[in-house]
Parts: sequence; structure tokens; C-alpha cells
Amino acid sequence: MKNLLSTLLVILVAGSFVVKAQDEVVYDNFDSSAVNNVYDKISEGSEMIYTDNHSDFVEGTGSFTAKLVIGSFHSWGSYAEIQKAAPDGEYLDYSGYDSLSIWIKVYQAPAQPANMVFRIQLREQPASTNTVEQYIYENAVTIDETSDWFNLKVPMQQVESDGSVNPNDQGFVIAPSSWGLGKDDGVLDYTSIISFGLVAVTLTTAADSVEVGFDNLTLFSPQALPAVFFNGIAFPAALSTWTWGQSTIEVEAGAGPVENSNAIKWVQGDEWANGWTGWGASISPVYNLAVAWEKDTAQFKIKAESGVGELRFQLEDGTAGGKRGWNFTPTDDGEWHTYKVALKDLIYPPGEDQAKIGPIDSSSISVVGLMAEASAVAGKVVYITDWWTGNPTFDVIPPNAPQNVSAFTGEYKNIILWEDVSGETGEKYDVYYSKNPITDVTADGVEIVDQDIAENNQSATHLLLAPATDQDVTYYYAVICKDASGNSSVVSANSSAITNTAKGVPTISLIPPSSFAADGDLSEWESITPFRMFISDGTGHEVTNTTISSDADCSALSWVAVDETYLYVAFDVTDDVFVPDAQSTSYLNDAPDIYLGLYNWHGVSHVSLKRGASPDYHLRFAYNRVIIDNISGADSIVGIGDDYYYGEAFGSGYRVEFRIKWTDLAAWGTDSVFTPVEGYRIPIDYSINDADATNEREGILTYSANNEDLSYGDVSRWTYTWIGNLWDPVDVENEIQTVDKYSLYQNYPNPFNPSTQIKFSVEKAGIVKLKVYDVLGREVATLINNELAAGEHKIDFNGAGLASGIYFYRLESGSFIQTNKMMLLK
Repeated sequence: MKNLLSTLLVILVAGSFVVKAQDEVVYDNFDSSAVNNVYDKISEGSEMIYTDNHSDFVEGTGSFTAKLVIGSFHSWGSYAEIQKAAPDGEYLDYSGYDSLSIWIKVYQAPAQPANMVFRIQLREQPASTNTVEQYIYENAVTIDETSDWFNLKVPMQQVESDGSVNPNDQGFVIAPSSWGLGKDDGVLDYTSIISFGLVAVTLTTAADSVEVGFDNLTLFSPQALPAVFFNGIAFPAALSTWTWGQSTIEVEAGAGPVENSNAIKWVQGDEWANGWTGWGASISPVYNLAVAWEKDTAQFKIKAESGVGELRFQLEDGTAGGKRGWNFTPTDDGEWHTYKVALKDLIYPPGEDQAKIGPIDSSSISVVGLMAEASAVAGKVVYITDWWTGNPTFDVIPPNAPQNVSAFTGEYKNIILWEDVSGETGEKYDVYYSKNPITDVTADGVEIVDQDIAENNQSATHLLLAPATDQDVTYYYAVICKDASGNSSVVSANSSAITNTAKGVPTISLIPPSSFAADGDLSEWESITPFRMFISDGTGHEVTNTTISSDADCSALSWVAVDETYLYVAFDVTDDVFVPDAQSTSYLNDAPDIYLGLYNWHGVSHVSLKRGASPDYHLRFAYNRVIIDNISGADSIVGIGDDYYYGEAFGSGYRVEFRIKWTDLAAWGTDSVFTPVEGYRIPIDYSINDADATNEREGILTYSANNEDLSYGDVSRWTYTWIGNLWDPVDVENEIQTVDKYSLYQNYPNPFNPSTQIKFSVEKAGIVKLKVYDVLGREVATLINNELAAGEHKIDFNGAGLASGIYFYRLESGSFIQTNKMMLLK
């Protein structure tokens, strides 16, 4: 919404333009308010006459005279009000000032002064979905007797009330609960005033009247409004964060300097290997720092590890495009330190063209950022917390838990409903599910459906997925409320348990393609179920504002397999116009991307891509090389050759085949080496870029419906799958244990279609071979041919590419050989 009140004056300070608030601003001079119908007549049982008075006034060319005749209406009396309302979709903005001043002259006093009071009423409603709240200043004697012009000054402050405090002259009091006028959060937001009223009120049934003049309504004594960028718990709702230069950020719980406080964890990137990287947040609605610019400091706490170099704190506006900042070098001792800088001391970015940057509008701060200017070291960690201007007051009281949580079924999905917490504004909601009742959202087995759901939505959709085949699942649901300051409620009462069918999705195969060759011939992948992305059947999704006109325009199959040594990936992309190399940037050509989290994902999703023990990878497949995005220097991890193929397919489109050793993949990000385990739940997504010979990307086809071309920096937008066909890994203590004999167990299920699991045990570590043969003795699959530790093992076999019939699987280890029979029945 727009603000109607402009309180700004541009002045020249220290050689650069800034915006400064006036010490006083005239809100209404009343020179022509009557003739221009600025005020509406609002009354009950009253008669109202108002005129412009150009012969008796304090300033300007006139004043405003109102004759208010109040009849007998209620047992408690009645009222007459002249009211100025903001146009639909706009606000009256009274923020930034300590006091209101208005000149008043009483031409005719009421007949019964003790029964009449004067009020100023503000009606506030931050959004159309909020309840209108009425805040009242009351003076019992202002209009009691005739007078000459006098100046009434009103404090622009809210008087605390539990709903029982009557209006008074100490400030603005929310209408008492007994008046029945409604209440939302009970906090007066001076930026969201929808009407302003001058009111005469009778307190008895007796009729009365008064004639009053008004002139020169002003706001004065400007106050510096604080701006909060991070309050030690969470980002304010007004901030939307982003990163650049391969940086990542996340809010790390418990990482702040005091108990139970949080901090922003910034892991530096190193874009172009020259030390430029950073992050920031867009601010909407903008922060008005016009008064604060001359009075306040920006302050924050930083904990930097050894080797972190010079940083820059920067503010930008959304009006003039101005930038101002402060360069400083944090103490890199791994301890918390506080840094402060006066806003008026912020300067132009060093080395940038001041003429191009221009002045900064300090009343419209739309971006805050922290960056390294040619000083970053990839992987260095900086923690930031308690970041604000001025001396803001924080809410530390947790909200109530959401009420009436319920769930009902849809096709392959459950819909969760709840009631928003009353009395909160700007709060968000996290929705959780579990096979067991939820009392602690951090407990094992508790997963998240969605997080940071804005108020007024009151619903979430849980897409139900299962490994490989459709399966029935039963879940409980619970919701947590997080208020605008980041305080979290206790867990809500659970929904009733609800049973529905989860859709089977393709999984990552534990059986790699036999005789892998990076040659574009995908026949070795036929026994593995592909991930499918087709607009026509809803398995693929078109990014907003891009175009995928049909499956012929762009569609894709992709296979993913793993073994103890390699990650394998293949694509068969249908594309009616194949443009592999028109642009130097891979994703502007016809090229696929895959996103993989190499860890067993449970609980809250990563947001930014992480490194280390739970790494997230974004692999881009260009026509001549494979790129790991978000890792410095990983622009060409594999070129065309034995491990990578990228080429045009016969007919229409192209194919990709790729493999990389786990050890090599981990080395690029200095990550832990991944070991595939059946039952791991793996974050996954795809982007298939479609160029269509325009030298620009026209379409983006994705696997996750939430991708929206933002998966490159936000893991929470990915979906997930599993390794193999189990829901969860089997406990290692039970699965891999010391045995005193060799055994080959009967596969399960048997008969099978098309997958089954084979379990075996080996007495001693050594080379193990497990192969599958048809009834003619021909080898159809090699499942294992490498060294295994002693103990029990299992592996999946997928017979999707085989005909129905009898097959044999044989285990060889040392001198031990055993063969069992199984049946594929399609």
C-alpha cells in the first residue's frame, strides 16, 4: 500500500545527498478542507455543519469550523465526528514522530460541559485480513468553555491496556473490550492508519452541541525508528534473503552468543576465484531511516574464524538506487565482537562511480547486505547476530499453539488445516508429520511437511511419496506457530491418525548399469526405472514465465544409480530444436541439471547448499564438460571421454551419460565421501534447460513442482527419493554382524515383479561375486563383483528388462558357491 504522508526533506550533507526528516510536518493546514471535502461526517443522532473560515485562523489562509449538534441516541450518549479516511488500498502514515499538535478555538461551548469530551481517534488495519482496531486519545476539558486559539499537544504513544483501560490524555488507548469494536494484535501500527477523526462525544442521553475551530495540524519532534535486520532469533518477515558469489547462508539454532539465541551462518564463496562474494536481503515494505540517519548507529555482532578478511556492510534504497556502506575487518579469533557505525558516516562504495550511484533515499531502504570485496576465502565461516539500528524492543513471549489441527485425504496427498493463532500478526507456521503422535518436533521419526507458511493460509498439502511402489501410510500431523519476532509455540494438539496411499516414485538404483560406457547408447540402463519429466502427464513442471509448449518441445528421462565406487547418471532428452553451445554459460543452452543431497535426509530441510558431512550437489551438464555449481573452481570436473558423453540423439534431442567416483566428487567440495546405503532418503531435483535456437533459454522443465528456477540456491525446494526400495536403512548392528558361515538366502519377495531383494552372509572378508543367470545358463546381470567385509549383506535386483520366467542367482566367495532359484512374474 502507499503512504499518503510525506515527511521528508532532501538536504546536502558531507558532500552527498541524504534524506532527512523535518522537525515538524504540517499534516493539514485546514485552509480549504471543507470546500474540498477532505473530511467525512460520521455521527449518530447528530447534525453536523462545517465551513472554511478565512477570517479567523492561526496560519495560512484559513481554518476549519465545525458545528456539531448531538442528539439523544444511546443510554451512554452519542457522538459527532469529522473523519479523514485513506483511499482504498492506501494508508495515513503517522510514524516517525513523538507528538501531534493541533490548534483549537471553541466558539460555542456545550450546555453541559461535564457531559462532553473531545477525542482524537485513529483506526488501524495493516492488511485487509486484519481486524480494524480503534485507538483513542481523550481530553475531558478541551472544549468545555469558549476560548481563543490554543495549541493542544498529544503524545503519539500507545497506552498499555488489557482491554479494561478507558481512553485518557496520556496517549492512544485501544478501545475497551466492553465497547465491542474488535481487536487484532493490540499493537498500534502508525504506518497503517486507515482513518483519523476529531470527535465530540456526549456521555449521557441529553442532547447538546458545540462549535469548534481547527487549524494547523502537525506532527513534530521526530523520533528515530529502529530497523531490525536480525533479532537474534530470526529474520523479520519484511526481509527476503539471497546470496551471490557462491556464498551460502542459514539461520543456525543455538549458535548465538547467549543461551537459546540463533545466528546467521555465512559460508563464503569465491566467485571467479577473485574473492568477491556476499549475501543480502530485500526489504518489503521498505525501512524508513530518514530520522535515524542523523541520530542512530547500525550495530551487529560477528564471530569470524581465522583468515576472514575485510567485509562491507551496505544499505541500498529502492528509489534513487543509492548505496552507502562501511568497510571493516572483523577480529578473526572465533569469538563474538560487537561492531557499530553511525548511519551518517556510511560512504559510497569504494571504487564505484559516485555519479552513477547517486543519492540515497534514507526513507526507503530496500536492501541490506554483507559482502567481501576481493577478500573472500571460499569455505570461511562468519556468524552474524543482533543486527539492528537504534534500540528496538523485542517480543520474547512465545505465541499460543495453533488450534483445531485436522487432516483429510486427497489423491496421493493429505490436506492439513488449522486455525491461526489469534492476537498475532506476521506470524508463520511449520507443519510436521510422523507415524507416531508428535510431542517433540526434533524427535526421531518426525518430518516436516512445509515451513514458514504465512498467516491467513491455514492449510498445507503433504504430497505422499513411497519408494518404487504405491503403499499405504498412516500419519499424525501437528503445527507450530512462530511469531514475527521468531518465538515458537509449543507443539499443537495432533490431528487424528490418517491413512492414505503414497505414490511410488522412481528410486536410485543400487545396481549400476551393466558394462557402463559413456557412449550415448542407453541400452545398459533398461533394467533401471527412470525419473520421468513430461508436461503431458504431470511428472514434469514448467517454471513460471518460461515456456515448454509440449513433450516434443522438451521432455526427459533420467536414470540414477550408485555402487560403492561410483555415482552414475544418464539422460534421454527429447528436444525439437537442439542448441548445445550457442552460449558460454551452460544453462543458457540445451543442457540438463541434477540436484542431489548425499545424506539420509530427515527433519528440517537444508535451505542453502551445504558442504561437509551432509553435502548438496548441483551438477550442470554442458556439451563439453560437467560443472559443480556453488563450488569454487569446479567448472570442469569431467570432460568428454570415458566417463562423460553428451551428444545429439537420433531423431530429436540429446543424450547424456556420466559417472564419477565418490572420492573425486567429495574432493571438489572437501566433503565427506558418500557411502550409499539402501533406505537412505535422498533430496533430488532436476532442471532441463531448453534454448530453442534463440540464443536464450526459453523453457525450464523441472522435477519438483516447487523448483521455480530457485533450486540452485534453496534445497528446501527439491523433492526426494530413496536409494533402493526400502523406507529406511536397516540398523547396521542388526544387518552387518559377525557370522561363522557363508549363506545365500531365498530372495524376497518371490515371485517378484520387477524388483526383489537378495540377502547373503560371508564368513571372511574377500572378493564376492553375485550373478544372475537365465534357464539356459546365460549371465543376465552381475550384482556384485568386489571385496566385501565379513557379515550379512543385501542387494536389490530389478528384472524390469527381463521376460517372465525362472532365473538363478549364484554367490561365490573363496571356495564357497551356492545357487538359488527365483521367479520373475509379470
